[in-house]
Amino acid sequence: MNNGFRRVMTIVLSVALFMTLFLTVPADGKVAYAVEEVTIVGTIQNTRSYYNVNGDVSAYCFFPSTLSTYKFGKKQVEITEFGVGVDPEKFGTNDLSSFVGVTKAYTGVIAKSSSAPFTYTFVVYSATDTAVPTMTEMDTYLKGLGFSTTPTDMQNGGEYFIGCFGWNNTVTFSYHTNGSCVGEITAYILHEDFSPDFGIDTFRIASNAKAMQVARKMAQYGNGEVTRDELSQYFNSL
Repeated sequence: MNNGFRRVMTIVLSVALFMTLFLTVPADGKVAYAVEEVTIVGTIQNTRSYYNVNGDVSAYCFFPSTLSTYKFGKKQVEITEFGVGVDPEKFGTNDLSSFVGVTKAYTGVIAKSSSAPFTYTFVVYSATDTAVPTMTEMDTYLKGLGFSTTPTDMQNGGEYFIGCFGWNNTVTFSYHTNGSCVGEITAYILHEDFSPDFGIDTFRIASNAKAMQVARKMAQYGNGEVTRDELSQYFNSL
C-alpha cells in the first residue's frame, strides 16, 4: 500500500501490536456436513501465506466477497473465513494450487469441525467465472453504515483503499485490497480530542466479509447499540 494512504489511518494510532495465530489441521471424524449446496463468490488463499504460523496448518482458506449468513442445520451462521477443501470426484482434482488467489463463484457444501484452525470449512464441488467485487460495492456498504469515506482506486487490477471516519470522526476504519476478496483493515475508536482510545492498530489481514463485519460492529458502537466493552471484546476475538 502507498505510504501516504497508510498514514491516513495510522497517524492516530500510538501502539503497534502483532498477533500470531497458531493453527492446526482439523481432526478427521469430527466433521459434520450441511445438506444444501451453496454458491459463494470468494478467493482461495494459501493459509500459510496469510497467517504467521508454525507447525501443521490447514493448507488453504477461503475468503468470501460479502458478509452473509449461511444455513447450517437448523440455524443461520455468519461466516467471514472458511477453511477450504474439495470433493475430488466432483471437482476433478484435489489440488487447489492453481486456484490460489483466484476469485470465482465456488459451489459446494459447508462442513463444521470442532478443531482449529477454522470453525467451518467450505468443501468445493465446482467453480465458475464471475465478476470480481469492486471498490464501489464496498464503498456503498460502508456509506450505508453511516461512515464518511475516502475511496481511492489504484487502477491496478482492482486494487483500492478506503479510509472511513464517522460519529464526529471518533470512529475510524480502513480497508485495502489488491483486487481479490482479501485485504488489510485497521479499526480504531478515538476520544473526542481525537487521541487514540482502543481498537485494531496494525494492518490486520481480513476477508471482504470480515472487513464488512468489523465496520458494522463499529457503526453499532457509534450508534450506541453495543458497549465499549462489547466492542473491545470483539476486537480481541479477531
